[in-house]
Amino acid sequence: MSWSNVAIDEIFEVARGGSPRPIQKFLTDDADGINWVMISDASLSNKYITKTKQRIIPEGRKKSREVKTGDFLLTNSMSFGRPYIMKTSGCIHDGWLLLRPRSEQVHQDFFYHLLGSSEIYARFAARAPGSTVKNLNSEIVRETLVPLPPLEEQKRIAAILDQADSLRRLRQRAIDRLNTLGQAIFYEMFGDPIANQKGWPSKSLEELCDSINDCPHSTPTWTDKGVTCLRTSNITIGSWAWSDKRYVSEEAYHERSKRGYLKEGDIVLSREGTVGIAAIVPHEARWCMGQRLVQVRPSSSVMNSECLLRLLLYVLAPDRINHVMVGSTSRHLNVKELRKLRLIVPPLYLQNVFSERMKAISAFSSEYSTALMSSTCLISSLQHRAFRGEL
Repeated sequence: MSWSNVAIDEIFEVARGGSPRPIQKFLTDDADGINWVMISDASLSNKYITKTKQRIIPEGRKKSREVKTGDFLLTNSMSFGRPYIMKTSGCIHDGWLLLRPRSEQVHQDFFYHLLGSSEIYARFAARAPGSTVKNLNSEIVRETLVPLPPLEEQKRIAAILDQADSLRRLRQRAIDRLNTLGQAIFYEMFGDPIANQKGWPSKSLEELCDSINDCPHSTPTWTDKGVTCLRTSNITIGSWAWSDKRYVSEEAYHERSKRGYLKEGDIVLSREGTVGIAAIVPHEARWCMGQRLVQVRPSSSVMNSECLLRLLLYVLAPDRINHVMVGSTSRHLNVKELRKLRLIVPPLYLQNVFSERMKAISAFSSEYSTALMSSTCLISSLQHRAFRGEL
C-alpha cells in the first residue's frame, strides 16, 4: 500500500518561536505568568510537554510565539527535528518550531511517530544546506514531503507504534529515575551543596581540578565513520545519549583535542543549549568535543568524578544557574566564571563511599540502557515499514 506524499505546509501551519530580549527582564515567579517552554522542559521518556520550569510576564507574549494544547513542537537545533506534543499552553523561544494542524484529518500520535522517524529526519537533513546540519528552519520543514494516509489508517498505524513505543518509554523512564536516585543519595550524604548545612569546606572548581578546557570554537567536519565527536545532544543529566552519533577523521580528532584529550573520569559539561547537563567519560572511550562543551578533570587527591558530577548537576540546575550565565540572547556558561564556582569539598573517604553506591546504580542503568537500545531498534524497524505502507 502506498499513499501520496504532500508538503508539511499542507498539513500544518509552521512557524518559528521567538524570544523577548533580554529574557531575564521578562521572567517572573508570578503564578499568573505565561508558561515559557524551554528545551529542558521536554523529556526523552515523554512525548508530551505538560509543564514548564519558568514563566514570563504577559508583555513578553508579543515578542514570542504562543502555543496551545495539541500543537506540535520540533527542536530546530542541537538534536534537531525531535517532536513533542503540547499538553499545556505558553510561549516558545527560537529554539523551537511550531506545527499547528490545519484540519481534523491529523491524528496526533501518528504524526508524533512520523515526525520523529529516521525517514523524516533524513529528509530534513537532505534539505539543509552545507555538509553539516546546524539548524532546522521553518522553510525546510514546510517544503518537506511526508506520506499522508487516510485518518483511519493513521489511527491503526499509531496504535501499533504506540504499543511498541510504550516499552521504550518505560525503559527510558527507569533510567531517568535511576539518575534521580543518585542525586537523592548525594543529598542525603552531603546535604544541600549551596546551603551547606553540614559545614563542609569549600574551594573553587579550578582548585578542585587538574584542568578545565573549553571546546574548540569551530564547527567539526563530519565523516561517515571515524572517532566519535561529542555534541550537546549526546549528554543527558548524568549519562550519555546516542540517538544522533557523529564522527570526525583521525586528523580532526587530534586537532580538536589540542587543549586536552578526553580520558576516563573526565566530566563533559554543556555550556550552551541545555546548559549545565554533564556526564562522565567512561573507560576506553576515545572521543573528542564538538562545540558548546567544557572538559573538566577533577584532581583525584581532593575530589572524585562521581561526587563532582553530582555537585555540578545540582549547582548548575536551571533554577540555580544564573550566577554563571552570560548573554542576553544566547544564554551560555561563562567558562571564566565557571572556574571560580565555589563548591563544597566533603572528605574523600565519604566521596568514595558515594561512588561505590553509584556504581551499583550504574550497573542497573547499563542493563536498562541495553534493553532501551533494543526497543529503539524495534521502533525504528516498525516505523520504516509503517510509513512505506508495509505494516
